[in-house]
Amino acid sequence: MIRVIGGAAVLFLMVVAWSVRDGAALQANVLASAQASGADQPSLRLRRSAEASAQAEASAKAAPSETYVDVYNGWKWWHVYCYRCHGVDAVGTTNAPSLTDPTKKLTRAAFLRVVRNGVPDKGMQAWDKLLDDKQIAQIYLYVQARTDKVLPPGRPDETGPNGGAWVPPGGWPRR
Repeated sequence: MIRVIGGAAVLFLMVVAWSVRDGAALQANVLASAQASGADQPSLRLRRSAEASAQAEASAKAAPSETYVDVYNGWKWWHVYCYRCHGVDAVGTTNAPSLTDPTKKLTRAAFLRVVRNGVPDKGMQAWDKLLDDKQIAQIYLYVQARTDKVLPPGRPDETGPNGGAWVPPGGWPRR
């Protein structure tokens, strides 16, 4: 009985150390120690439970935020439908204006209306047949990130730290 409790306590401390350091080598040592000590089934269940919660915590930290996903999807839709006229990074062309000028920033409702219905007298077609409101809202968030200068030019999945995913600043966007 003491061996089981002592083995479980040692295993628990090893799992805690493993989750703090989050190292693959330490994880292998914990597994090897548990097997070498002849850990019984309750100890193995405890270890598996600790592993599962550590994996869930790691994947939650790695999961991109909803804001990032919306900006990234907006960037993708932008490059399918909008860049030909408004430019690669929403900076405008001879065909259509820049959408990153903060003095000409549209509200979300106005942006949705213009994209949905178009501006025929200025040459902008309506996009309501190809884009739904969610997609248009994602494009708006991408344009807002570029206008607010929180998103640098380029792909959002390559402009963040160490060439990785962009990280939206805390408190952005202000709604």
